[in-house]
Amino acid sequence: MEPRIRASFYRALDLYNRGEYLSCQELLEHVYAGSEAVEQPLIRAVLMLACGMHLHFHRGGGRGALNLFRQSLVAMDDFRPRHLGVEVGELYEALEAYLEELRDRRKPGAGFFDRWLAPRVQYRQE
Repeated sequence: MEPRIRASFYRALDLYNRGEYLSCQELLEHVYAGSEAVEQPLIRAVLMLACGMHLHFHRGGGRGALNLFRQSLVAMDDFRPRHLGVEVGELYEALEAYLEELRDRRKPGAGFFDRWLAPRVQYRQE
């Protein structure tokens, strides 16, 4: 990955971890367009995750957010335990647990503690 694109990728991960999901999504779209084909599936997985989180917290969630979370899990599966400096295995497990928590709820939408429960992206810049 080109250094400028890699720096933007890590900046997008920081935005995600701060809960700035829409900004993360916008930046990841540029990263995706400027990255090589081998890097794009993981970038797309994080992009879907950020989009799902934005829908969940700002648009009431629903099936659209849940479907994005599931698609993100499928896209991440081949990159465990680690890829592009991202601890994909940890993210996969955290998202899987979060999705299960959302499925078990009687009331859809984001709750008070959801921001603390939301999976975070752990990474080490390469």
